Amino acid sequence: MAGYLITKWKRRLALFTGTLVLAGSIAGCGKQGTSGNAGDGVTGSPDRGAWVEKEVPLKGIPEGVTLKQLYTADDKVHLLTAAEGDGGFSLQEWELREDTFTEVTADWLADFVIPGESWADISLMRDGNGVQYLFYDLVDSEVGSYRGHLWRGSGAEAREITPEKWTVVNEEYGVYENINGIAALNNGSLVASSWISADRINGEDGSVLDSVPVTSYYDGKMVTDGENVYLCSAGMNGNMEGVEKWAGGKMNDATMIPFGKSSTFSPLFCALPDGTLISADDDGIFRCEAGTEDWKKLLSGMDTSFSLSSTWCTNLTALQDGRIYALFREEGGISKLLMYEYDPEAVPVVSTVLKLYTVEENTLIQNAAAMYHKENPEILIEVEYAYSREDKYSGDTLDYNTVQQQINTMLMGSEAPDILVLDHLNKDSYLEKGLLADLQEIIAPMEQNGELLSNIMGAYHTEDGKQYIVPMQFGFTLAMGRDISVQDMASMEALGTFLSGKSENYMGERTISELVDLFYPYFCGSMVANKELDREALSGYLESLKQIAGNSGLIEQRDKNERDYNLWDLAYKAKFEMEMNAGFYDSMFPLAIADYIKSDFTAFENTFVPYVEMAVSSKSENQEIAKDFLAFCLSEKVQGKDLYTGFPVNAACLENQAEIDRSDYAAESAIEIGEGAQEIFQIGAYPAETAQKLVALCKSLDRPIKEDMKIREVLIEVLPPYLQGQQSLEETLDMIEGGLKMYLAE
Repeated sequence: MAGYLITKWKRRLALFTGTLVLAGSIAGCGKQGTSGNAGDGVTGSPDRGAWVEKEVPLKGIPEGVTLKQLYTADDKVHLLTAAEGDGGFSLQEWELREDTFTEVTADWLADFVIPGESWADISLMRDGNGVQYLFYDLVDSEVGSYRGHLWRGSGAEAREITPEKWTVVNEEYGVYENINGIAALNNGSLVASSWISADRINGEDGSVLDSVPVTSYYDGKMVTDGENVYLCSAGMNGNMEGVEKWAGGKMNDATMIPFGKSSTFSPLFCALPDGTLISADDDGIFRCEAGTEDWKKLLSGMDTSFSLSSTWCTNLTALQDGRIYALFREEGGISKLLMYEYDPEAVPVVSTVLKLYTVEENTLIQNAAAMYHKENPEILIEVEYAYSREDKYSGDTLDYNTVQQQINTMLMGSEAPDILVLDHLNKDSYLEKGLLADLQEIIAPMEQNGELLSNIMGAYHTEDGKQYIVPMQFGFTLAMGRDISVQDMASMEALGTFLSGKSENYMGERTISELVDLFYPYFCGSMVANKELDREALSGYLESLKQIAGNSGLIEQRDKNERDYNLWDLAYKAKFEMEMNAGFYDSMFPLAIADYIKSDFTAFENTFVPYVEMAVSSKSENQEIAKDFLAFCLSEKVQGKDLYTGFPVNAACLENQAEIDRSDYAAESAIEIGEGAQEIFQIGAYPAETAQKLVALCKSLDRPIKEDMKIREVLIEVLPPYLQGQQSLEETLDMIEGGLKMYLAE
C-alpha cells in the first residue's frame, strides 16, 4: 500500500475477532481446566453451577456521554465518560455503588477540557498514593502525527508532565513517538511503551527514569497489578503467544506467561492486585492464578458477547471477589456493561449439538452461531474449519484438494456434519451424489415475499425448481478509472474494444498468470456447458483478453520486489483498476479513490461473488433444526450488521445498511501523485446517492463468478502464445479443450 496513515480511524472500519474453536471445547487459552466457582474457577458440581453473563444497567450515567474507560479503584468498579462541548470534551468519573453509578470526579478533573473529539485515546490512572494521571494523544496538524500528553492531578491542581522525548519528532520516521501502552504503579512512577522504547517515568515531573529499546511486538492495552505491568506479546511470526510480565515495570526484567495457544489477535486481559490474570476473547474467559501458567477456562466464548462480531470489548476488569466486568461497544456508538459471575444454581441446558463445517473461519458464521445459541440455549452449533484467521494472516496456504478429500470422506461416513459452508468446495459433485437437502421450503417463501434478493437467489435455482445451496452474503467488483467511461469498463468485451485503440497503458504490465487470475473468474462459469467446453462463448472472452493484454504489455515474470498496479496507483500511474468490495463500509476506500480521481464506477461483468454458501447434509438427523438455523442466518438479526464481510442477501438489511450515517468514519493518508511527490488523501463517508447506487448495482447482479483451479492451470499453460500473437484462436481452443477433456468428463 502506497502512503501511510497519519491519523487514526475515528471509529473502526473493521471488526477483528480471535479464533473460534469448537463450542464447548476446553482446548482454548492455556491448559485444560474446568468450570468452577467465583473464587478459583476450578471447582463445582458437574450437574449444577456455572459462570453466567449479565448486563449491568448504566443507572446514574447521563445520556449523551461516551463511555471511555472501565477500571477498578479500591476494588470498586469505575467508569470514565466523555461529554463533548465547545472547544473539546470533558471527563467525568463514576463509581458503581450497589446498583447505581455515582459521580466521583476529582476537583482537578472537573474543569479539565481536552481540545479534541471524544473518540481520542485516553487513559485515567491512579498510583498507590491516590494521585491520578491522565494520558491522551491528539493529532499535531503541522507534523501529521499523534502526540502523547501526560497530566498529573492531585486535589484541585492539574499539571502537565509530558516527557520531553514525546515532544520531539523522530528524525528517521518524521513522526512523534507513538505511545501504545501506559500504566501507573503504586510507587508513584509510570511505565510507557511505544514502538521504539519502554520507559519508566517519574510521576512527579515526567522525567524519564530509564529507557530501553523495544525488541518485541506488543498488542493491546498495558495493565498493572500496582507493582508490575503486563502486555500481550507476539513471537517472530506476529502471533500473540502470551502475557509478558515486567517485574517492577522493567522490560529487562520480563518473564512470559504463555497462553497455550497462538493467535493473530490479542485477548482483553486485566490483573488483580495479587497478580492473578483474567483474559477474555471469543474462545472464552480464563483465569490464571498468580505465580502459575495454568489458565483455567471459566466460561465458553459461545456463551458470552465476546463471540459476537457485531460488538467489541474495549476494557476488562475484575474484583477480588471473582466478579469480572467488560465494557462493550456496538456499531452506532452504543455501549453496554456486562458482568460475569459464578451462579451455583445455574443448570447446563444444551441437549442438541449440530456440527457445522466451513473451509475458512468466518465472522458471520461465528456471529450467527453465538446468537442462535443465545436464543436457543438447548442447541449448540459446533463450528469446525480447516483454515483459521491465524493461518490467513501468517501467509499459510491451503491445499483445497486435500480439504475436498477430507470433506468427501466426512460426508460419506457416519461423522457427516449437519451444516456445510461450500465456499471453495466442489458444489456440483455434492449435488450429483444427493448429499445435500432441498432448502426450497424455507427459501421460497422468503424470496416470494421479497425478504431475500431474488437476483442473487435466482442463481441457485436448479432445473427441477429446487434449491440446495443458499449464499448468506455477496460482494462484487467495482470497476473505475481515469479517462474511461462506465460503458467502456462494464465488461471484458467493452474494455477490450476500448483498450485496443489506446496507445497509453491503462493497467500496467502484467504476467500471463496475473491476467488470468484477474479475468478468468468472470468467464469460468460460462465456458463450460453440460461438461463440455463452450467454444463459442469462450472465443469471445479470449478475444477480449487478447485485446486487454495487448494494451497492458506482457512480461514473463515479475521481480520479487515489484507488484502489479492497484487502486493506490490510480492517482498517477494506472488508468483502470478493479477492486472487490464486500459491503458498504468496505466500499469506503475504493469509492474515496473514485472520488479523488473523479471517476464513475460500475459492477464489472454484472457478476457477484457469493460468500458463505450454506447447505444442509441430507444425512443429518437434525435437518429441521439445521434449516431453522439457515433461516436464522438469513434474518435481519444476523444480516443487519455490516461486518465488512459482504452485502446482505436480506433485502431490508441492504436498504438499512445503505442509510447508515458513516460521517464518524474517516481517515487520511499520504498518496503518491508522481515524481516522488505526495499529497493528503481523505477517506470518508460517501453521499447518500452513492450508497443508493451501490444498492441498485447489488440488485442488478445476475450471475456468480466462479473459480476452478484446473481450468486456471490449463489457461495459464495454453494462453501465452495466443496472447503474444503466435497461436491462432482455433488452435488455442483445441488445446484448452484437450487439456480439460478428461477433467470435465469426471
